[in-house]
Amino acid sequence: MKQMFKTSPAFKEIDAFKIMYNVGCLLDIPTGTYIKGAHGESILNGGLGVLTAIAGRGNTFKSTLAHYMVMSAVDKIVASGYKPYINTYDTEMNFSIDRLENFTNNFDYLKGLDIFNNGIWTITDKTKHMGNEWYTLLRDFLKNDKLKNKKEYTVDTPFISPKGEIIKTIFPSFGEIDSMSEFETSDIQEIQNKNELGESGGNTIHMRLGLAKTRLLMELPSLCNNIGHYMVMTAHLGQDTSIQQSQYSTPAKKLQYMRMGEKIKGVTDKFFFLPNLFWQTVSSSSLNNQSTKGPEYPKLKGNQEEGSHDLNIITIRQLRNKSGPSGTVLSIIVSQSEGILPSLTEFHYIKENDRFGLDGSNLSYNLVLYPEVKLSRTTVRNLIDSDYKLRRAIKITADLLQMTQLWRANGMSVPTPNELYNKLKDKYDWNILLETRDWWTFNNDKIEKKFLSTMDLINMYNDTYVPYWLNKQKK
Repeated sequence: MKQMFKTSPAFKEIDAFKIMYNVGCLLDIPTGTYIKGAHGESILNGGLGVLTAIAGRGNTFKSTLAHYMVMSAVDKIVASGYKPYINTYDTEMNFSIDRLENFTNNFDYLKGLDIFNNGIWTITDKTKHMGNEWYTLLRDFLKNDKLKNKKEYTVDTPFISPKGEIIKTIFPSFGEIDSMSEFETSDIQEIQNKNELGESGGNTIHMRLGLAKTRLLMELPSLCNNIGHYMVMTAHLGQDTSIQQSQYSTPAKKLQYMRMGEKIKGVTDKFFFLPNLFWQTVSSSSLNNQSTKGPEYPKLKGNQEEGSHDLNIITIRQLRNKSGPSGTVLSIIVSQSEGILPSLTEFHYIKENDRFGLDGSNLSYNLVLYPEVKLSRTTVRNLIDSDYKLRRAIKITADLLQMTQLWRANGMSVPTPNELYNKLKDKYDWNILLETRDWWTFNNDKIEKKFLSTMDLINMYNDTYVPYWLNKQKK
């Protein structure tokens, strides 16, 4: 092809892709894509985006979901040997440190760390800083520390660019605004102090709040993307009482997959369009067995805990996804005492989808990829907690199912668990394959658990890949 122009504008080009951090619990594949690594491995770039929004009604665990996403991403960074930083701005002033400390026990690398007293996680609220003060301190840290020391804070990722170069990134920091609906600035507090309820002097409060939130949301994308700060924001969802029900008019929805009449409270239109990922917690309910009236998956066999409401299931919908299709609906299992339960969520997902990847009867069954371990409704939760290979087999199976449901429309061929297991067992030892991990981190080759993604397994099935760290385990 003949080159027509002698020159072109000296624009600085964007990165090949935006780096995301794996969080598991069915959240990575709907938001991610596989990128080649330095050894030819396939690494899933998905999970936590730079700006993530979560909206929902009260008691739908939106804050718990936000905390899980951040903790799961940070847990994998801790595995790399680096100490990350998280800040939460609690606008509702109801944060429970004890509860979050208990949640950390579900993570392999966070458990045992005193994250709230060793500089990893700081929490502040409106009794310490109003919104504008908090943001000024955050912006100063990001610009005057991270940006000025960008070279010092830049680290290698395991990703390879289209030009074959190792992709580098500034080491991430993390933040939460919980919630944006209750975000207030100091000038609003001053107006409230000077005016009684109903006085005209307070009429500008909502307008001034809207302007402040609009400016914040306009600045965050550039600030966070440029400096590697990953922010999760929650907001309250309610009914739009301003809608006029008329046969002649149809109210416009802010986002395609929101229900008619739903309104996200206390935010501006920027909240809908600037986040990379936007999740809605649609509903929540107790996940109890109809016969025993206790949890569907009891913590201990024989302990039915009749009447317990500790185990819940939340339905979430992806309202916006800048890295893939929107509209995905997921069911997430959460314990009020332990937090989000990713492996149990993945198990419930395959079990409820025609027992995908399971062999056996309704009462006793096993995973096709891990036939040695027999499971039942009353034992699976305890076995998940104690058996790493079981968790890996569940995760791989859930990945295969998600790929089948979400990616086959793109022409991708996904083997069934039976096909994958039977072909690979002739060349490899599944006990070794299940002692791996599928999430990426910094110093990716130095982690004790070797890297092996579900896409790597599919490529092994297609005879197009051999793990770089493994000599073939022929039987």
